[in-house]
Amino acid sequence: MSTAAEETTTPRWLNGRTVVISMFLLGIMATAFLYTYWTLHLTPFMPLQEALVLEFPGSAPRVDGGQKKIHKQTPMVLRVAMKTETDPFSEVPEDVEEIGRMQARLWGLTEELNPLPGLQELELHAYKLVKEGEIRKRSWRLLVGGSQQWVEIDDQGRDMPVIENQAVIGTPQRGD
Repeated sequence: MSTAAEETTTPRWLNGRTVVISMFLLGIMATAFLYTYWTLHLTPFMPLQEALVLEFPGSAPRVDGGQKKIHKQTPMVLRVAMKTETDPFSEVPEDVEEIGRMQARLWGLTEELNPLPGLQELELHAYKLVKEGEIRKRSWRLLVGGSQQWVEIDDQGRDMPVIENQAVIGTPQRGD
């Protein structure tokens, strides 16, 4: 019987109030950490993102960049994902021209604003929301300082095989 009496008189250091306060503090600290991380990570790209919003209203651009694995000397990549009303897979001349204009303006704004010093690759991921749950997405890469030709890439970032008679899309011109 003495053990039961001792258990009821033992002070509890972890009560309900402490647990609730700890949970609120953890939530506040996690929110502050995420806000700080994303602010520091995305702030260098805000001028380009805002310029793209002005250039292509409704495109909801998302700009991100950096190196995947710094210790392996991977290239410095700037990734831009943009919504478009043009189907990226369309072969209609007006649609091909619109995608080419998007690529050329992206390259021009990137050159002008220089959001990522040491940039080696520029990626454009254009997508169109077709129906609920369906997205038509196509991606291209431009090697900076290379041939100045946009090359289509797959979801893993590998170059797509070149298909005969495929239209060349968006060769950037200086000053566009």
